[in-house]
Amino acid sequence: MGVSVEQGGGKRKGVDVELNLVPFIDLLSVCILFLLMTAVWVQVSKMSAFSQPSGEATISHSEVSSINKAREERDYDILVRPGGIEIKDDNKSLGVYTSEQFELKLQQLQTQLGTKIPKVSLRAADDVVYEDVIYVLDTLFNHQWTQVTVGGL
Repeated sequence: MGVSVEQGGGKRKGVDVELNLVPFIDLLSVCILFLLMTAVWVQVSKMSAFSQPSGEATISHSEVSSINKAREERDYDILVRPGGIEIKDDNKSLGVYTSEQFELKLQQLQTQLGTKIPKVSLRAADDVVYEDVIYVLDTLFNHQWTQVTVGGL
């Protein structure tokens, strides 16, 4: 790609200049991409919200100091471990159950709660098989326990 400037007639000599515009276009596109990515990062960094398994939520803003919200109220903590599924109510263990026992215990708890949909914190140990966590989630959703927070131990 180039620009050609020609002069005709007269005693002047013709000037033919070739400008390579490809590197200029490349540099311009890189600058535009850099500006777009920077603008997106600035927007993303303005507000971040993190929830910890303990139930505390930290909300931070780039122009405001961090805010710690108190532990949100939940009805049950369910811990999935290789040895079984533990259900806690107000940090009191209701027991450790196998898969079949877990479904029966959920039915018992549901009859106690009536039509209320409980808030549940589901946490899993690092060495738990993925299918076990999905089984617990599926069981909770089958019993209409849809307010579930998932975290790690």
